[in-house]
Amino acid sequence: MLARRRASMIVVMNSTDSATVPTVTDQGPLLESQARTVAMLVHIIAAASIVISGGLLGFLAPLILWLVFRERSALVEYHGKLNLNLQLTMLLVGAGAVVLGIATLGIGLLLTIPVAIAYLIFAIVISITTGLSAYRGEYARMPLVIPFIR
Repeated sequence: MLARRRASMIVVMNSTDSATVPTVTDQGPLLESQARTVAMLVHIIAAASIVISGGLLGFLAPLILWLVFRERSALVEYHGKLNLNLQLTMLLVGAGAVVLGIATLGIGLLLTIPVAIAYLIFAIVISITTGLSAYRGEYARMPLVIPFIR
């Protein structure tokens, strides 16, 4: 038996106690209200990060929330995938606009930049509306999104 002193409290531990550390995976499924809140946050935080980063880092928040909570709620898994697909489609549209603009020696940018900006605005609006439907517990669909993750 080992004894340690911590802030005026003595903790006695067996040598095997230090090997058993609780992990995050020991948690059970989310309550319905928690699942609806996290599913909504996937979309709302993504919309906020699109605005803050100009669309470049919008995928980080949905990716992190999806990876943390996907096994604990089917609703969060669905909405995480849905928003990740939106973010990946938005990155593809932006990259395509830049490549097409460079390939046409800048002339194509007159068309592709407004299209990319329009899709960026679409992504913000659809993220907010889908976040509200996620909070209601609905499995909403997003138009104009390529399903990269199924």
